[in-house]
Amino acid sequence: MYIFATTVTAFIFALLAIKFFKPVAIEIGLVDKPSERKHHAGHIPLIGGISIFLAVLAASLIWLPNTLELRMYLIASAMMVFIGALDDKFDLRVRVRIVGQIIIASLMIYGVGGYISNLGNLFGFGDVTLGPLGIIFTYVGIIVVINAYNMIDGIDGLIGSLSINTFTSIAILFIMSGQTDYLSYPLILATATIPYLMFNLGLFEKLFKKQTQKIFMGDAGSMFVGLSVIWLLTMGTQGENVSFRPVTALWICAIPLMDMLAIVVRRYRNGKSPFKPDRDHLHHILQRSGLNSSQALIVISSAAALMSFIGLAGEYFNVPESLMLVGFLVMFILYNLAVRRITKVSPLCS
Repeated sequence: MYIFATTVTAFIFALLAIKFFKPVAIEIGLVDKPSERKHHAGHIPLIGGISIFLAVLAASLIWLPNTLELRMYLIASAMMVFIGALDDKFDLRVRVRIVGQIIIASLMIYGVGGYISNLGNLFGFGDVTLGPLGIIFTYVGIIVVINAYNMIDGIDGLIGSLSINTFTSIAILFIMSGQTDYLSYPLILATATIPYLMFNLGLFEKLFKKQTQKIFMGDAGSMFVGLSVIWLLTMGTQGENVSFRPVTALWICAIPLMDMLAIVVRRYRNGKSPFKPDRDHLHHILQRSGLNSSQALIVISSAAALMSFIGLAGEYFNVPESLMLVGFLVMFILYNLAVRRITKVSPLCS
């Protein structure tokens, strides 16, 4: 009953936030305009992330215990959404965004002592402990995951589907471990994302035969999602009561990570900035190969679900962490080979 109440509250508040902020976003110019890179029609309100955050905030304050972890998470999330909204509106420099992410990461690391100090038994010789280097590793991990989810947001439904897949997988891991102290967090996040996804894909219009305006997640939303993912993964894999192994975290956010890492490598080889926007993401490559946006969404979402299933199965059957790591690296190599093959047939957009 408690879980039902928290998720229903998140769903309702997300709907109300979308309803309220759509006209506000249009009035203040918080919209995504068509451009050379963005081929959508019209000015689309960038309020998906704001609506999800406000729903999470409301459900958390109403139902969850007032702990230090919750307070720090909500403060860090509010800052992340604020920076993202400024970026949506004014297109901030990369340096400004990164500095903001470092400041927010410091809240997690020093505010609640949540940093990655143990990578698990990755090589079969015992746990890999990082000691003080764990703080540096955590800063890098936070920035990587935030930007991985931010960078993959490119076609309708993609960031919403990947977010729900990741949060649901984390919830399942908490249930499997019996460590349910943080279970409400991913469930609230997943449920709060559903209204956004329905508006983004036009599902309300199809279900109720009523015209509704599309909305986008915006950088405010994608960076908030990335922050929430790495926060939950750190809480679940570190500390005294570990819920799942660190290597499993790679599998449940595999597609955003692989997409980002592959892009960084390609851009570096081509002498480009890894943060400069272009059209060489996985969904662009699939569309260049002949798929439409809906088909690309299905392919990528299915691949993400499969990766998460492998991670969950590995955790459930206690597959050796070294084998799970090798499997992930093999999948990443296969991913790059597949992308390279597709791009030879259908060159990337310039």
